Amino acid sequence: MTPAAVAALLTLVTCTFALPPRSPGLHRLTPPATRPQRTRHYLSSRILLLAPPAAVATALLGTQALVTALATAAILALIAHQRAHHRQQKSIATRRANIIEALDVLSADLTAGRPPIAALEGAASISPDFELPHAAAKLGADVPAALTRASRRPGATSLRALAAAWRVTEESGAAFATLTERLADHLRADEAIHRQTESSLAGARSTARILATLPAFGITLGYLLGAHPLTFLTTTPPGWLCLTTGLALTATGLHWTTQLSTPRDSGCSTP
Repeated sequence: MTPAAVAALLTLVTCTFALPPRSPGLHRLTPPATRPQRTRHYLSSRILLLAPPAAVATALLGTQALVTALATAAILALIAHQRAHHRQQKSIATRRANIIEALDVLSADLTAGRPPIAALEGAASISPDFELPHAAAKLGADVPAALTRASRRPGATSLRALAAAWRVTEESGAAFATLTERLADHLRADEAIHRQTESSLAGARSTARILATLPAFGITLGYLLGAHPLTFLTTTPPGWLCLTTGLALTATGLHWTTQLSTPRDSGCSTP
């Protein structure tokens, strides 16, 4: 690739990230009903920002350079999305394990006769998801409501059951230590099912990734046979159609496989 093409590609990437991401604080202040509209407006703004440099790159370097840059960006975005999903699932699994361990500590402290505030402090030292309920308990606020808010994070839905158990204890005087211990046992069994499901679906995910890389081997085979598949894909209208269709089908297949092979974190009911 010529220096001019490299410069155009760098300009395209720079313009892609020219608009800063929205502030997390402002995102939390935005009403949920208006967030999809603001997101669509944000994406359309980026698309409009990309139009001028794309037109300039096409005029100076030709259509092939633009198609190559867009296809490369699509492939890199797909890889980044898959890696981000993997990191998210790993974070969710870690959070579930930490909550189970924190519930064991909470149950042990309550059984030993420690007050709930002190028991929540021990649980918060294990899992950060208990920090908000612990702060609510120290301030005399509504602890079940704090647990419910904390349960909205991915992987922490089981805290809704703990909130229900806390509320039942306040209203009926039931043994909270016993309910917490039963909840921990229930979550541990549920986690074992999660891990068994993950192991059984590992083969399907690996097969999907291998199938996604087959087009690269096909292109290599084409060059070995004396053809020029990349030239066809980036310089001719039928090639653009094949390239767009192939990338779309690959992205759809990976997304579909990911959705099917991802266990749902549905939480649990109060044991």
